[in-house]
Amino acid sequence: MASTVIGTVTVPWIHTPHRMDLLLSDGIPEGYTVTTGFVLAVDGDGRTLLTRVDRPGRGWEVPGGHLDPGESPSSAAARELAEEAGLEVPAARLVLLGGQRITLLTDPPAGYGYPERAFMAFYTVRLDGRGAPTRPHPESECVEAAWVERDEVPLRCPGATWLPLHAALPV
Repeated sequence: MASTVIGTVTVPWIHTPHRMDLLLSDGIPEGYTVTTGFVLAVDGDGRTLLTRVDRPGRGWEVPGGHLDPGESPSSAAARELAEEAGLEVPAARLVLLGGQRITLLTDPPAGYGYPERAFMAFYTVRLDGRGAPTRPHPESECVEAAWVERDEVPLRCPGATWLPLHAALPV
């Protein structure tokens, strides 16, 4: 497995000392449990598919979410892409770009619901033509989906920890 750390951050939503490494990787890091799958979908015009969650503290994001029991990371990513953005892509078309490798630096607090070594997998898919209009499934937490220009992604998703992964996508 080849991997490169392109950044290291901490995030306020993990309430214990930790490190989050942003990785470009062609495999899941050994010793880490995948908890979520995300998709950076890019159309033939270079636009990225984003979704919007209408809840406090949320907003525009890339489609993705938690794995269901027994589900593979790529299957979860494909399912979330369909639910949150209305784009149906077979899991086999998704290519692992890397992700966010989270390492707790102390014992987890009581009730912490994640492994001490977690990985948030980020996949890519590139469409051949212009992305068709999409919309979230009616039961999704997302209220809108949109194809946006590459340089607009950081403006819609300020502070998103995955932005370096998006920036690493080939143009």
